[in-house]
Amino acid sequence: MVLALAVASLCMFNSYDSFAAPDPDTDTSGLEAEKKEAEKELKGIKASIEELAAKKADKEEEMDQVSEALTEVLASIEQLDIQIEEKGAQIEETAVSLNEAVEKQNAQYEAMKIRIRYMYEKGDAGYAQMLMEAGSFADMLTKADYIEELYVYDRKMLSDYEQCAKETEALKKCFEEEEEALIALKKESENEKANMEGVLAELEESAAAYAEEIAEEKAEADRYEAMIAAKNAEIKRRKAEAERRAREEAKRREEERKKAEAAKKAAQEAARAAQNAKAAESSAKEARDSGTVTTGSGSYDISSISSAKGSEKGKNIAAFACKFIGNPYVPGGTSLTNGADCSGFVFSVYGEFGIKVPRTSYELRSAGKEVSYSDAQPGDVVCYPGHVGIYIGNGMIVHASTVKTGIKISNANYRDFITIRRIV
Repeated sequence: MVLALAVASLCMFNSYDSFAAPDPDTDTSGLEAEKKEAEKELKGIKASIEELAAKKADKEEEMDQVSEALTEVLASIEQLDIQIEEKGAQIEETAVSLNEAVEKQNAQYEAMKIRIRYMYEKGDAGYAQMLMEAGSFADMLTKADYIEELYVYDRKMLSDYEQCAKETEALKKCFEEEEEALIALKKESENEKANMEGVLAELEESAAAYAEEIAEEKAEADRYEAMIAAKNAEIKRRKAEAERRAREEAKRREEERKKAEAAKKAAQEAARAAQNAKAAESSAKEARDSGTVTTGSGSYDISSISSAKGSEKGKNIAAFACKFIGNPYVPGGTSLTNGADCSGFVFSVYGEFGIKVPRTSYELRSAGKEVSYSDAQPGDVVCYPGHVGIYIGNGMIVHASTVKTGIKISNANYRDFITIRRIV
């Protein structure tokens, strides 16, 4: 019956495990799928960040190129300002020179007019008189040359001043044209500068927009990375929980298996014990019915056991114990046939009847309940200092005495006892 219950319990346990539903707290399949999807999204975001970063780099490279060109334009404008300033100074200088040339031309012209008017008013007499008053011919030639040189000089000076004025006017006009060209070039450069500044502003705005997009994508990437980290942590926790539960389940299964085996073994042992007890009861009854027990060393009269007061179980235990008289005493042994010590003998005799008692003589002093010597019955355990025996009635005990004498019958008072314990 016990064996059947143990087997049924094990079958129910296995059946329950076979149909048990998965524990959602340890299932990672959903989390793995969510993590995989998040990793896919993160990969796309990182690719987008790389693309945006490349575009931003392109814009920044264009900005560098425009900035470099703008720097050159600014330097050109600065140089043009210097050239315009220098050209203005040159124009002012030529204007002064022109005024001086015109003034000298006018002065020379006025001088010529005075001499011509003087000659007109005096007629040719003045020059003729000047020639007539010459002291010699050479002197006259000299004066004639002087008059000629004076005329030539006046004409040359007037011509030179006119030429100088024309050249100065032409130079002034050239400077003014160059100045106008420089101013036009400066205006063109300033227009180019304004255009470049506009382009640069657009590039900066575009780069800033890319930077803002990159920042947003990075924030999104951080969110997905945090999500993935959380999923990994949860997956790790669930796996750890699954492993822990698996260990616990394995341990529980092992314990259940051991319990089932123990129950099976206990049932088998109980069955064997029941058979042994039945055999022991039968053997004891047979001995009691015959009034003797036969051992390897002879036959012993046990008829007094049946006539003693006490329970049938106790009498059967006492009669059964007597069947092993003459067998050896073995320290630490529990074999009724091959040898046992005193407590091992009591332990094994009771065990044959399916009754478990303490293994040591010291522990047997507390087993069952205490009875007086006058109330002792067959089957009671008589406890001595360091020794025990089984009472068989009429003041006698059967016990594993010593290595020399083995299992034998003795007077219960062969030495002072401590207590008598009734087990059944």
